[in-house]
Amino acid sequence: MSGPERSTLAGVPQISLTSVVRQATDADASEIARICTAAYRDAYRNVLPPGYIERSVTAFYNEPRVADDIAPSLPDWFGYQVVEEGGRILGAAGGGMTGPTTGELSLIYLASETRGRGLGTLLLKHVTDQIRAAGGTEMWVSVFLGDSAGIGFYRARGFQPKQTVRAAMSRVDDHIRSLRMLRELR
Repeated sequence: MSGPERSTLAGVPQISLTSVVRQATDADASEIARICTAAYRDAYRNVLPPGYIERSVTAFYNEPRVADDIAPSLPDWFGYQVVEEGGRILGAAGGGMTGPTTGELSLIYLASETRGRGLGTLLLKHVTDQIRAAGGTEMWVSVFLGDSAGIGFYRARGFQPKQTVRAAMSRVDDHIRSLRMLRELR
């Protein structure tokens, strides 16, 4: 592996020169909710209708919901994972198993000022390691059609487009579609 990232065993924090990826704690809920809400609005403001964005952040990233989802609910949710530097949370991710050998990355969001530093890749690697440790041999992610930055991020990390589906929480009149992408885990 090149750069400052280094591989570790699943479940052990992954460290770059200045960042640590770890399991979130109850004390992190407020900051995770803030980062995910801001990043979701920022990432999709030119991709999705404002009403859909607000329905999504209200449903998924309100503080009580995040607090309820902090802890793992195995095997389908590994709990929130966070990346931090100097005690400051900079991003969050989460995923779990959808079948005996199939994992799903549910989310990765970063504080806007930290993008492009490899923190999303650190979070992705951490969730990938969790899926592998749970017996996963393949990993799926859904990306909104029109999210060229997201699609590019996942393609650069080995995910391949497989199908389009109606997006979660999309109403018939929204016509919002997601691209399902797959990466085989070796």
